Amino acid sequence: MSSNRKPSRSKAHDFSALSTSLGVSLTLALLGALVAGALMVQDLRAEWMSSMRVDVVLSEVPADQAGVNQWLEQMKGDNAVSEVVYVDPDSAAQELESELGEPFMDFLGASPLPAVLEVALSPSWMEGMGLAGLEAKAAEWAVKPGVSRVEYPKVLLERLDRGFKDWTYPGLALVLVLMAIVVAQIMNVVRLSVFGRRFLIRSMELVGAPQHRIRRPFIAEAMGYGAVGALLAYAGVVAALIAVREVLPGVLGPWGVQELGAVLLCQLAVGLVLTGLSARWAVGRYFGARLDKLV
Repeated sequence: MSSNRKPSRSKAHDFSALSTSLGVSLTLALLGALVAGALMVQDLRAEWMSSMRVDVVLSEVPADQAGVNQWLEQMKGDNAVSEVVYVDPDSAAQELESELGEPFMDFLGASPLPAVLEVALSPSWMEGMGLAGLEAKAAEWAVKPGVSRVEYPKVLLERLDRGFKDWTYPGLALVLVLMAIVVAQIMNVVRLSVFGRRFLIRSMELVGAPQHRIRRPFIAEAMGYGAVGALLAYAGVVAALIAVREVLPGVLGPWGVQELGAVLLCQLAVGLVLTGLSARWAVGRYFGARLDKLV
């Protein structure tokens, strides 16, 4: 009595598929961590740079609230500004008195402090323009009618910017080394997966199967491992980011689809390309191979 059941894959092949997918996912998790780390450093730099307040000192105190509102609307219309607060001289003097513990207002009779607009910069603007953009923007504000001067911690920002730049090249070297490890590890995992079927590859070639027809299923299977591994690695990276946010809520900031999509896209692209090329190379090693090389 004949049976119409299709032959099932062996347990050894299933275990090989599982181990290959896990091996690829662990390697791509390292890649995802590198991409996420680079994005976090970039966001952290922009956040630190934008956290410094810029003081726009007015030459005259606005006569009424309408004048204050006019200044506020004018500054808020600038794309570099995320928030602006008006500090009148009396409020600034009272705050200074509380800090110094000295009632100098009783002696002077009037506040010697000017009216100031405290400007908070947009992190996205700072990320794109940097310190040079801030210097140009400060010079632009300084020549506005009614503005006496513009003050901000230039020296501190320069040191902060220089510190990030000093770590750029060592960080890039570390990323290149880790990327080399990622490439080598994925190629090794796929090569081991193909190694177990080297006799099948040589037998198919001996019976006249074209080389591209032999390569095709191996490449498709390896790219499937790459896709599954990328999704598993992405899930692991997202779980790690959630844990980091729980411990350090201020590190990640407003991460959304753009940042998480970049991590997933990098993992998928690298996983598919490397597994496909690795399978093509691994299968090609056994074309025309002698028996002593297969054993």
